[in-house]
Amino acid sequence: MTTFQLKALALLLMVIDHIGYYFDGAPDLLRLIGRLSFPLFLFCMVQGWRHTRNRKKYLLRLYGMSLVMSGIMHFAGAGYGNHNIFITMFWVGVLISAAELFQKDFRQGCMAYGLIAVSQILFQSVRNLIPALSSLSGDILCGILPSPLSCEYGIPYVLLGIAMYFLWDNRAGFCAAYLMAALLEFCNNDPQCLIVLALPLMLRWNGEKGPGCKWFFYLFYPAHTLALFLLSSRFR
Repeated sequence: MTTFQLKALALLLMVIDHIGYYFDGAPDLLRLIGRLSFPLFLFCMVQGWRHTRNRKKYLLRLYGMSLVMSGIMHFAGAGYGNHNIFITMFWVGVLISAAELFQKDFRQGCMAYGLIAVSQILFQSVRNLIPALSSLSGDILCGILPSPLSCEYGIPYVLLGIAMYFLWDNRAGFCAAYLMAALLEFCNNDPQCLIVLALPLMLRWNGEKGPGCKWFFYLFYPAHTLALFLLSSRFR
């Protein structure tokens, strides 16, 4: 399977998941099916991160889309939910680059980790420093001032993305890390453990990108969540 095919499948699964999220009375099966979506998007992101020619632009796109999602969440209200996988992927990219920098240059790597630590200190205190932000929810604020601890799916999936990147050339290690993540979800009695079903699809990736359509996938995410939210509101 190409990257495009994996993304298209992840997109379909995501729509199914969000139909289950927004429409009262929808079968629980829809949400269960949707558990496969984010891991596939995450896998495609780390492979894209490996091959992109400009990581700075990649990060700016992710952050820009994160701001879009924060804006939608703010104006749509609580019923819209927390939908911002962009900031989770943003942190995966940042921490992968920091780890690679640390491997190449110890001093610069330490500086990068130091800057990340400072940014998180600022995140924790920003509501006191800027009173205008005190009214924003944590989910919205995280999309503006990113924190790997508060992003959608949380730090476990940031770490999973990093593991996907560094272990891909070692398939046994890749599978072990992924299965461990699924097992932890299972031990927590979380249906997110169904991410295990996405692993065979990742292993079928042939290394080919396929058709581009980059902005389609970026823009479809906010467009479809907002459309489903507005549509479901009419049936309540």
